[in-house]
Order: sequence, then structure tokens, then C-alpha cells
Amino acid sequence: MDNGNTEIRFWGGLRTIGGTIISIEYEKARIVFDFGFIFSSGSNILDGDVRVRKSKQVADYLALGILPAIDGIYRGEDIQGINLLAKEQDERETVVLVSHMHLDHMGGAGMIDPDIPIYVTDDSLKLYETLEVVGEAVPGYTPNFRACTYGATFYVGHIAITPIAVDHDVIGACGFYIETPDVALFYTGDFRLHGNHPNMIEAAVEYVRSRGLDVLIMEGTTLHSVEDMKQPLVADPSLPKNMLREAEIVNRMLEICKQTDGLAFFNIYHRNIERLEALIQVAKVSNRKLIFELETAYIASRFLKGTDFSVYQSADVKQQRENSTLPIWMEQLLALYETVDKDLVNLHPNQFLLQISYENALELLDLNCENSVYLHANGMPLGDYDPNYQRLIDFLHKQGIPRYDVGTSGHAAPQHLKYVLERLKPSTFIPLHSFYPERLVPDHSRLFLPEYGVTYGIKQNKIIKKGLQVDEKSLH
Repeated sequence: MDNGNTEIRFWGGLRTIGGTIISIEYEKARIVFDFGFIFSSGSNILDGDVRVRKSKQVADYLALGILPAIDGIYRGEDIQGINLLAKEQDERETVVLVSHMHLDHMGGAGMIDPDIPIYVTDDSLKLYETLEVVGEAVPGYTPNFRACTYGATFYVGHIAITPIAVDHDVIGACGFYIETPDVALFYTGDFRLHGNHPNMIEAAVEYVRSRGLDVLIMEGTTLHSVEDMKQPLVADPSLPKNMLREAEIVNRMLEICKQTDGLAFFNIYHRNIERLEALIQVAKVSNRKLIFELETAYIASRFLKGTDFSVYQSADVKQQRENSTLPIWMEQLLALYETVDKDLVNLHPNQFLLQISYENALELLDLNCENSVYLHANGMPLGDYDPNYQRLIDFLHKQGIPRYDVGTSGHAAPQHLKYVLERLKPSTFIPLHSFYPERLVPDHSRLFLPEYGVTYGIKQNKIIKKGLQVDEKSLH
């Protein structure tokens, strides 16, 4: 039997949220996607108090299981004494693909040998270049990012890669349609149907269906356990009850702002450019002046037209400015935009919509918080799995500031996942990026739950394990 020459291996993300890392090889060509850090029990030692050894970061992260032990990805000097081939010893042509600019998908990009190209979409590249300026570059080397364009196919050897636009809560997100002489595969990346662009997902589905599909690899972030989700999933594109659409964020924020005659604070994840646009709209309708923190203001200046916002000048920033110790980008930003400080805010608190992120929470101590509200709109910390989440709640309670969750997920609801799966009807379906991937059972496809440490051969609708057809127990 001809097993084909295409091999696939899974290095991370099979039963975790994030950390998806997959490699596909055909002859001497290889692609790897994505490349976020893999967090596990071994990585808990990095609690913020333990010092990261920068000179041994790659080796330490490999030892802790944060990075995958893949041949031909790392520089030789970074893996001395480790049983791995260095990039310079590997004859394969390797490129890395990154679906979007969230840390769980690209946080490890700086650990990769910078001679290896890392392809991201045009908007993702622009976002990363912006994040570099404000101090949010990934640790390690400067990644060798290269731009690719939605719908434009490029090649690594005989592997064809086509980036496909998807809707996620960050600009530039994509999936990858991948073809080798043996197989047609689609990796969705992270996506949703309840964002502002469900048409992107419909277009992606139509494109993939028109090209043909053997293997679908899809995220399953929102899947729950059997105990939580007792009923079988039914494909349904309609919006679940109580799920807020991205388009409804503005009205929800406006409702809350109208309830107070005090300050309105907000906490967002500023890589979500559409959320910045929503805040500009909220400020206009509520007759409040929108004030961004410096980093967010810089990102907004790069992606949004106009100057419909001001910049918050904290006491620390004011002191640095007086001492001429501000970074150049901050000086230039403060010269371009109106600045607002605590004194002005405290004079007329009901006239402002002010960003206070978790790291700047102590700024609240300088502000008149009487009758104020705190709009928590998917900013860090995101949930109770993060110890800082309860710390934020406790701090706001002590200040007498009510907190409102006013956000929506970047991930498709379970019934939306099933809807996309059944629209695509692949021969083989591989769910991952989930604690419960087995919960997404296809009606017309084989469900395949791969294992770590195994190289599989793939050819059309067959998946081969070490030269043998996969055990039927893995196909449901």
C-alpha cells in the first residue's frame, strides 16, 4: 500500500487551550504551525518570582516542556548538550506559520532560530511591529517574520500554503489551507461566528469546499465535559442565548455608562482593534472623552483614523517627561495627542471614559471613584484560572467600584463548531486546542484523536501510524 510521503506530528495543544504546535513534512520540506508556549505543570515554576535565565532560555524551556523538542528549529548554541539537531545541521527547508498574534499561538517565536522564516498575515505583521515599539515583543531573538496575504498561495518545496481570513478577536487572524501531493488539509486557527465578520467564516468554508478537503484540524476551546454538556451537539449557526455578539458591545457599555454620573473605567486587550473602535463609538454617544493609556493609544494611532481619543498622563509619566527620560515613541505620541491627567479627570469625572488596565490599577487611588463603574471587556486578567482575577475583584471591591463583564469570546460556540465541521465534511476530523476534544463528534467524518510522540503518514482519507494504519480505537 502506498502510504504517501506526507508526515504529520503533533507537538502541543491536543488537550490544552493554546500551545498548538503541528509539523507537516513532505520530502525535504517542512512547515510548523503555530508556535506558542506549551504551559503544563512543569512550567508552574515560572511564577514571576523565579528569574528566567536568558542565556539558557531555550534549553530551560525545553527541559520544562514549554518548548517542543523538534529537530532543526533551534540554534546550536542554544541547545548544547541536548539531543536535538540544530537548525544548521538540518537539511530540510523549514518555515513556521503563525495564525494570529495571541501569545498562546506565537509567544515562542523568539526561541526559533532567526534564519527560519515565520509567515504571518500583513495585518499581523503590522500589529507585531507595533507591539514591539510598546514593549510587547516576544522574548528571545527578533523573529524572522514575513508577510503573507489572504488568498495568495505560496510554496515550501511541494507544500502549498494558502492563508484564509477568519474572524477572531485580533486583527490579522487566519487559517491555513495546506496541500501536498498526498493530502488537502485545513487548519482553522482560532475563529468565531458571533464577531463582526461571520461572512469571513462562510467564505472560508466555501473556499475550502471548492478546493477539496481530506483532513480538518479545528480548535475546540468552548467544548465542555460530558457532565457540563450532557446533550449531543447539534450543528446550528444561530446565536446561543446569553451570548453577546461583538456588535452588541457598544450598546451594553452605553447602558452601564448611563447608570452612573461618575467615572467610567474600562479594561481591554488592546490587540483587539475592533474593541478600540467600539470604545470610540461609546465615548461619542455617551458624550464622554475617551482616554487611552500610552501603549493602547500608540496602537490606536497606528490602526485607527482620526484623533478621537486622548492619552492619560499618569504621575510617573509626567515625572519622566519632566526629566526627559521617556522613550522616543512616548514623547512623539504625547506631542500628537491631547493629554489628560488625574487633576482634570477629578474635576469632572462624569465626562470621561478612562482606561485602567490591571497593571495600572493603583492609578485608581488618585482618582475620584465615587459612583464610578469598571467595564471589564476581555482585558487581563481574563478569568478565575488566573490568580490576578480575584485580586482585581477584591481591589475594586475595596475601592467601592462595581465591575461589569462586558466582553465576548474570540472562540466559536460549540454548536457553531459543529456547524462549520458539518459544512466542511472532511474525510478525517482532528479537534484540538481544547480540554475536551472528544466532545466534538462529526456526523459524516472519522474522528481522529492523535497522540504526542507519534509520526503519522497521511494520504487523502487515510492516516498511518508508523507504517501501519491507525488503530480503529482512535477513529470514532
